[in-house]
Formats: sequence, C-alpha cells, structure tokens
Amino acid sequence: MSLPAISSLLGPLFNSTQAEEFLHREGVFYSELPCPKCGDILRVNLVRKAFRCNRRSCRCDFSYRLHTFFHGSQLDSAQILHLGYIWLNRCSQTQAMNQTGHASGTVTTFFKHFRRLVASTLDESDAQIGGLNIEVEVDETKLGKRKYNRGHRVDGVWIVAGVERTEDRKVFMVKVQDRTAETLLDIISRHVLPGSIVYTDMHRGYSQIETRLGLSHATVNHSLFFRDPVTGVTTNTIEGTNNALKIMIKPRNRTRDVDDHLAEFVWRRKHNGHLWEAFVAALRDIHYDF
Repeated sequence: MSLPAISSLLGPLFNSTQAEEFLHREGVFYSELPCPKCGDILRVNLVRKAFRCNRRSCRCDFSYRLHTFFHGSQLDSAQILHLGYIWLNRCSQTQAMNQTGHASGTVTTFFKHFRRLVASTLDESDAQIGGLNIEVEVDETKLGKRKYNRGHRVDGVWIVAGVERTEDRKVFMVKVQDRTAETLLDIISRHVLPGSIVYTDMHRGYSQIETRLGLSHATVNHSLFFRDPVTGVTTNTIEGTNNALKIMIKPRNRTRDVDDHLAEFVWRRKHNGHLWEAFVAALRDIHYDF
C-alpha cells in the first residue's frame, strides 16, 4: 500500500494536539529559529504554542508554525494533515468537502498548495530517465477538453512524455507549444540519458534521434499494428502512462497552467509505495520565508 491505513493516523489527522506533537517529532515544526527581529535564538514553547525571543530589548512572539507550510492558515494542524491525506488518496473535491466539512474554496486552495509543495521537492535528476541499455518510450499526448462536452476537442495543451521500461517506470512530462522536430529533439536531449534505447511511433519529428542525439532508436507504425511483428517494438507503456495522466488531471485543469499537475504525477510515480512518508518529508524539508 502507498498510504498507511487511516486508522493508524487517527491522532495526527483528527486531534490538533497530537498533530502538533507528530509534526514536532517529525521535524516539520522547528525547535529553534533565529529571531526575525534581532537575530537571537528563538526556542519553541509547546504549551504557549509560540516562539519567544528572550532578549530583553526584543521579547517578540512568533507563531510556532513560523517558516512552515502551516504558517498563516486558519485551519489547525490536524485539519491540514487530514486534507493532505485526502489529497494523497486522490479524492475529488466533493469527497474532500463531504469528509471534512470545509468549503469548496478551502479544499481547492489546499490541493493547489499540496501540488506546489511536492513539485518543489523535485530536482533535475527526477526529470531525467533511461541510461545505458535502458529502454525508454516517448510519445506526445494532448490534454484536451470538449466544448460543451460534445464534438471534437478544441482546447487543451500538448504534453511530451517519456517512461522507462523498468520496475520503477520513471517518467518525465513536459508541456510544449508545438511538436516540431526541434522541440521534440531538444526535450529528448535534456530528459533521456545517453546510452538509452528510445522507442517512438512514426512521427517525423523523431526521425533524427539517432543522427543528432546519438541514441539508439526504433519505431512502431501504429497505422498497421500496436506491436511491430518483426522487432517487437511497442509504445504501450507510455500510452498507458499518458492515459493515467488524463485520469488524474480533470478536464477543467487542462490549461496552460498544468505544470504543477505534471510535477505531481512525476512525484507520485517517484514515491509510489511510500506517499505518506514522502509527503511528511516534503513538509519537513521545504522552508518558507514570510
């Protein structure tokens, strides 16, 4: 399971005091900080739920949530953790509202904050896949919307994505303005490591992968078959990955601002099997300046 049973998290998710103890124990809440006013060391007082500067000339008080994801919110710590658990479970906004009693705007705002939180934990290496003799499938897909739920798709964004044929199925996903050869080759050069074996369809934008990028390249003609009967080349893995992306991203979110949703997908794939631990680590490792 990628998430612990909710019964094992009843304290942190439903009791504010236990949530705060959990967050201090996990290192999410700071034990001490430099005073923003005078630079002296602040130490947290858990009873008063505050930092206080002991320098006589200062004596400033600050929230014990200072510089954390929780700072400035009117929700208590347990409510925020509960929303985070619901988001990790990929519950809909309606389900989150029903389970927590929070308004639509609150749920929407926190879901957006959670996506940005996990996106900020990814680095350049998380967007690079493949390697020596590792097979990589690359394909484009359009995240589109139907006008009035009828007719052909008229809105949306194009995504170029790649996935490893490994147990981890590591992925990259990039929003693009066009699907020209220059765009596709630039993306592959930045996201597919040397030594990889690249599989694509017959899109002409991929035709120079070997000559310009020095990567082994094989294709499948989808107008004839899903798997090449001679070479066995197929792009079923990336097509399945793109379908999973479309399931995760609701049509109303398929806009030019889709980047955080793409990062969320990559983050979930990276941490599949330990999402809760990775979420808590993100809360601990990301420092907020206010």
